[in-house]
Amino acid sequence: MPARRSPAPTPKKKSPARAPAAAGGGALDIPPMTAQVRTLDNGLEVIVREDHEHPLVSVQIWVKAGSLHEEQWTGAGLAHCVEHMLFKGTLRRTAADISQGIQALGGYVNAYTTFNRTVYWIDGLAEHTEGYLDILADMVRHSKIDAAELEKEQDVIRREMAMDNDDAGSVVQHLVQSTAFRKHPLKHPIIGHRPVFDQLTQADVAGFVKRHYVPNNCFVVIAGAVKTEEAFALAERLLGEWQRSPYEPVFQPQEPVQRGPREGRKNFPSELTRVAQGWQIPGEGHPDKPALDVLAFLLGAGRSSRLYQEVREKRNLAHWVWAGAWGAQECGIFNVEAECDPKDATACRESMLAVVETMKAKGPTAAELAKAVRATVAGQVRALASTKGQAAALASSWLAVGSLDYGRHYLAAIKALTPTMIRDAARRYLIPATSSLAIVGPDVETSTTSDVGSTAKQVLQRFVLPNGLTLLIGENPRLPLVAIRASFLAGVPAETAANGGATQVSAALLLKGTKKRSALEIASELENLGGSLQCTSDAHRYLLGADVMRGDEALGLDLIADLIQNATLPAAQLKEVQKRQVASIQEEKEDPLTVALRHARREIFAGGPFARTALGTEESVKALKVDTCRAMLERSLTGANGVICIHGDVKAATVRMQVEKALGKLKKGSRHYHADDVAQAPNQGKPARHDLHMDKEQAIIVIGFRTVGLHHADSQALSLIDEACSDMGSRLFNRIREELGLAYYVGAQHFSALGAGAFYFYVGTSPEKADLARQEMMTQIADLVKNGLTDDEITRAKTTWKSGWLRAQQGNASLADAYAWNELNGHGYEHFRRLPEAVDALTSQDLRRVAQTYFGADQAHVVTVMPEAKVEG
Repeated sequence: MPARRSPAPTPKKKSPARAPAAAGGGALDIPPMTAQVRTLDNGLEVIVREDHEHPLVSVQIWVKAGSLHEEQWTGAGLAHCVEHMLFKGTLRRTAADISQGIQALGGYVNAYTTFNRTVYWIDGLAEHTEGYLDILADMVRHSKIDAAELEKEQDVIRREMAMDNDDAGSVVQHLVQSTAFRKHPLKHPIIGHRPVFDQLTQADVAGFVKRHYVPNNCFVVIAGAVKTEEAFALAERLLGEWQRSPYEPVFQPQEPVQRGPREGRKNFPSELTRVAQGWQIPGEGHPDKPALDVLAFLLGAGRSSRLYQEVREKRNLAHWVWAGAWGAQECGIFNVEAECDPKDATACRESMLAVVETMKAKGPTAAELAKAVRATVAGQVRALASTKGQAAALASSWLAVGSLDYGRHYLAAIKALTPTMIRDAARRYLIPATSSLAIVGPDVETSTTSDVGSTAKQVLQRFVLPNGLTLLIGENPRLPLVAIRASFLAGVPAETAANGGATQVSAALLLKGTKKRSALEIASELENLGGSLQCTSDAHRYLLGADVMRGDEALGLDLIADLIQNATLPAAQLKEVQKRQVASIQEEKEDPLTVALRHARREIFAGGPFARTALGTEESVKALKVDTCRAMLERSLTGANGVICIHGDVKAATVRMQVEKALGKLKKGSRHYHADDVAQAPNQGKPARHDLHMDKEQAIIVIGFRTVGLHHADSQALSLIDEACSDMGSRLFNRIREELGLAYYVGAQHFSALGAGAFYFYVGTSPEKADLARQEMMTQIADLVKNGLTDDEITRAKTTWKSGWLRAQQGNASLADAYAWNELNGHGYEHFRRLPEAVDALTSQDLRRVAQTYFGADQAHVVTVMPEAKVEG
């Protein structure tokens, strides 16, 4: 249960550019949250919401103590440490009893710590409400806080701290906090500072529990298919005897008024720089908070926001931008943030400030505000779809102002906002005297800019073991972290129509037990040390990995080797795995865009392996036997068919011996297949038009073309065309969505595999506009074939591509996976480092030639998905 931090989004891989619905599409209102609250004699408040829509329940205990309430231990992360310890056993239950007891009742448990609260919750079946509340009550009332368990858990938290310090987003957030605040404990990270945390004792942790975990400082929320009076009676029975204790609220020091701008800089080993500009603002309960929340949305939420359009799209100064308003009840911070190249840091900051000044001068347009208001209300409505969301909404309102209906009042304030009110809030708070600049990146403590254009070449050592297993080792002592990634060729080219999906099913079965370990031991062994295990597959391979702290790499290797060599593949678990995979296949069939893309893929690759997907079909998955899965694993998990990459704080000589010990006895085998094998598969797909129908309201058009595999020289040019056609700044979006109003979303997708490739253009529209949208998409493709991309489009596409390439290097895990995959697919691990040079060398003539080669109108596979025809009664 890691510490939860204030919002600091991480850049994500692009998805279809879907525009929000127009604000005028009908009023949205939050329905009344019918609930009751009662206070027990011991001061414990109990909130119950009865909702019989589903036979589910969410049971939550909120403790009104977080990182702001640590008093003499402020900055130690004491509240977060307590959260961890409450799962380590009580006077009645061991840690295993807690987790297994909840699992036996069909529940899912978790917890989080923030500035002003710690929340423990279980979601599950309503029929087990009593069992869930009994376990949570036992945890908060009777936790043992065992000294030996505390010592082990502190080590786990230290590993979390190391991971936190390895994340540029967390580092810049903490720097903004410490720069903006001088006295208020909001200046400290929730997880704490390592030197202070290291001084905590069992008595300190137990003392925090005794002080804050009392009924008159907590409340219970039960939401779901329960009967109100029975729920209150249950709370009384399980928690009524919890003894009230004297409790003096923790009063926060008042933050002095900031009289001038502040600045904080922190060096961080990265190829990118994070720039954040923060301003002190009032806290969560202030009347201006709704206006500040909407101001943040307008500046930095999504691709149509002011910062995104100006700083990223028009000026090409940032790879990612964001804005948010957050904090404590007493005070908070308004933050605008960007990720950019080091050389652009100053210009990026100036551009962000210019956007803020424009908002202060003119405010938003009425259309912008209407979109922001509707998006905010819609987000609140969506959260109420689950019992957990309902419970959280009620609890947040109760914690903030002691009213169960505060959420509706907050949204009423949002809906009452005017452009002038937004402008005035920006003028009132976003002023130089209350601003704090935070910069995190390479050499920022000694210089304001850094002209680092590409990553320094890291030297990897490559070995081939006697059994044919290729070993790559990268020594990176920057942080005490190690990533292990083992890849073995398998997937779609290794399967047939009869056993499609076998790779994914068998990968899931690996986790169900080995000759040495049970499924529970496999799941918990690394997690107990603050690490993680990965065991999955994709269209080409099995992928097994471990992320551990330095010193635990031998254990990670032993666990991976155990899965590879000793998996038992219990037949009793096969049905469960098959059921989940079939559900994934069925879920894909519910999405019209996925249906259209899959159909185009089948037509493009007809007769070849990539006509199938990694999931397989319902029929092939249901027909799988354990023997089939075992045969796939035995053929695939061999030395000559695999690559293992270990990257992090290791010594090559030592880790090589560890790998030889763990995997030296793996049988040699042979390579599963080569790219040429796939490329030579018969191509029976003939360009044509295909019309499908679904019981949906939207229409989807996909225009697909067969291209080339990832080894072909044209593959990188196709990826760049994908970048140019997939953004909200692309010609497709601007013409089809914005100018003509023919689409909800529009974009492109490049599929590049071993020996095979495809390129898809897609558009989502309304049925009555489908013909026009298809014609316009064909017109745009024809223009791309005739004229290619403009110089401006190429520049933007190269910048976006480079941003993704750089982000892929932030962390040992990403590098280990990239190196292993490139080595496995035959490129060689060094290919990853040569990619920027290849992309930079692409010219407009290259891109036009590639478009002309593959995107001819007579080569198009056109798939249209339309609603089912209505039958008149």
